[in-house]
Amino acid sequence: MSKISVVIPVWNAAKWIGSTLDSLGAQTHTDFEAIMIDDGSTDDSAEICRRYCAGDPRFRLVQQVNAGVSAARNRGIEESSGDLLTFLDADDMLPPDSLAVMLRLHDETGAAIVAGRYLRTSDPERLCREWTGKDSATAKHEVAPSDEAIRRGLYQKRIFNYPGGILYAHDVLRGSGAPRFRDCRYEDLDFFYRAFERAGEICVTDAVTCLYRDTPGSFMNSWSASRLDVLDVTDRIERHFSGRDAHLLRAARDRRFSAHYNMLVEMIRHGVGNPEQERRCLSVIRDLRSGILADPEVRIKNKIGALISYLGTPAIRLISRLSPK
Repeated sequence: MSKISVVIPVWNAAKWIGSTLDSLGAQTHTDFEAIMIDDGSTDDSAEICRRYCAGDPRFRLVQQVNAGVSAARNRGIEESSGDLLTFLDADDMLPPDSLAVMLRLHDETGAAIVAGRYLRTSDPERLCREWTGKDSATAKHEVAPSDEAIRRGLYQKRIFNYPGGILYAHDVLRGSGAPRFRDCRYEDLDFFYRAFERAGEICVTDAVTCLYRDTPGSFMNSWSASRLDVLDVTDRIERHFSGRDAHLLRAARDRRFSAHYNMLVEMIRHGVGNPEQERRCLSVIRDLRSGILADPEVRIKNKIGALISYLGTPAIRLISRLSPK
């Protein structure tokens, strides 16, 4: 059996952290260490974590001055000692067989990364109680070269940039040039392709390996100026692949187009007055839209956005305002 390090950034998560840690304690694969990085919480999060540490030596609490989720994840990587590592957010949960499924596929395929699916739900506790493991046992999987997995992720045909439900061999995250999370709100998107590049092959499974707690006030369900970080992240992704593989560069441009179009729509829908960022988004949309329409791999959603953009900014504004928040 392989020891798995589970890194859990914690910040003011007292409402959820107990359920999250319960789901970890209920795993059918029992050889793990849970590294809880308390990032300067001001609620009862640390005290709740201490209770789990007192009752189970596999749980360990590390406290630091508030530095953000990226710094917490990076600290967890440095503190970890397992053969493999995965991340779990403090308000999410793991199905009971999550670690076992990912470990089995790692052992069977030899892939340095195993990427499962995450499931959005408002009631992960119920799903954990009712979990039978039947779907996991019959889930399909395939092994893909890392560049093919990155390409799919950038085209958004498969979401790999959610931090939970992905198992990494420690070699991917150790040694010279090992990737770390950068300090931005889309740190997971910024991280995934750099981590995948260090793995020769990725095992992609349809098994659900993480339960994402979908709450109305979550980052992705509300507006915050920090969401504009995705513009910088996708600019950086395109630069990363420029002058390299042409297929990956096209995928990177599609992801960049998608981010800029989506943020423009979100700013309009939420009545955000930011002319500078609107102009930035429009400039990228106009630069990339012909390539988006010509690329057969691009999702229909992005092609529709590209077509609408040819009708001019008023058309984008009208469509955006008609879309539900």
